[in-house]
Amino acid sequence: MSLRSPSKYTILAGVFLLGSVALAIAVAFSLTNILDRLTPSNRFTIRFPTAAGAPGLKPDSQVTLGGQKIGTVTSVGFDESAQHVLVGIRIGSQHPLFPGAIVGLERPLLGSQSWINISSVGAGAQAKLAEGTIIDGRAAGGFLAQFGLTQEDVRKLMDSTQATITNINQLVEANRPKIDGIFDDVGKITSSARAKWPDWEQKFDTTLTNVADFSGKLGPMAGNFNGKVDEFGKLLGNVNAVIDENRPNIRQITSDASIITSDLRTKTMPAVENVAKGIEQWCATELPELRRSVANLRLATDQAKRAIVEIRAQPWRLFFQPSKKELETDVLFWAANAYADAASDLRSATEGMQQTIALSRNGATGTGPSAELLEAQYKLLQDSMQMYKKAEQDLLDVLILRTGTKAGGPSGPAQPAPAKK
Repeated sequence: MSLRSPSKYTILAGVFLLGSVALAIAVAFSLTNILDRLTPSNRFTIRFPTAAGAPGLKPDSQVTLGGQKIGTVTSVGFDESAQHVLVGIRIGSQHPLFPGAIVGLERPLLGSQSWINISSVGAGAQAKLAEGTIIDGRAAGGFLAQFGLTQEDVRKLMDSTQATITNINQLVEANRPKIDGIFDDVGKITSSARAKWPDWEQKFDTTLTNVADFSGKLGPMAGNFNGKVDEFGKLLGNVNAVIDENRPNIRQITSDASIITSDLRTKTMPAVENVAKGIEQWCATELPELRRSVANLRLATDQAKRAIVEIRAQPWRLFFQPSKKELETDVLFWAANAYADAASDLRSATEGMQQTIALSRNGATGTGPSAELLEAQYKLLQDSMQMYKKAEQDLLDVLILRTGTKAGGPSGPAQPAPAKK
């Protein structure tokens, strides 16, 4: 093999040297983010309370918007009073921030490298924030922040837990005698169960023995049951055979029942309805007579009641002839009795007329009482009024005769009755 000329080695060495220099420059640019520094950007300061801090942040930490890197952290320090942690960031000028921007510290679930995340760039309708503006940041909640819990949420949860524990302690202290009594009862029950356990164990063994004996008897019982099931199946077969043999008769019976039902619906029911309408019309026509009969029955009942009362009060009158004074008293009694009957008839007629008037007012048009019924009711009321007036006058005459005076006429006072000869 022939050796290469020295000039070629020199060219190769120069090319290798230039490539190494270019590679070193590329690595330097990649490691130092020089390209990011050369692109147009805006600088802001994020302020965190010292109590929350900014753990895990250091220069060159990422600044993300919606999870995408848009800048880096340039510095981390404190203000003059050491009350806040100031974090300098640089983001691309193509991502402006507006008033109300939400900037927070994000920490990974595992590891210590944190980053700044912008969850909202603010209200875009207003003027964008000037470079160097200080923005209050939201501190991360550590491990719990990964589950959406803030320090305030954790504090509230701890306060609620502490309050619950306090309430439980107070409840336990207030009911300690009851709780001690419950534990004492449980101890007594346990001791009693321990003492009775040998007896229970013997009974349990006896029960298991009985169950085993019963299980041995289940086989014959099951065979007997199967035999009964077979007999029942044969009975069902016989029933089906009887039904098949008498199917024409069953159909005839069903047909006859259908015909009877049709006759009841088309013939019997209209006839029954006609009879009912006739009875209703007869009741409407004979209503005055029915009411009179009911009134007479009521009068008879009242008279029978009065007769029983009189007999119970003076039973001797059934066996002895009354004197003249007793006869006069009897006349007064019967006059008062007639007056009471007339008053009862008048009251009954008045109630009947009131019911008829109420029926005529409350009923639909054309369904009220007929003119004949109204006329009969009116005549009954007039007759009852006449009987009442006559009974009242008779009672008054009897009273006048008993007192020795005579009722005055329409234009004069009462006159003394003529002396008896």
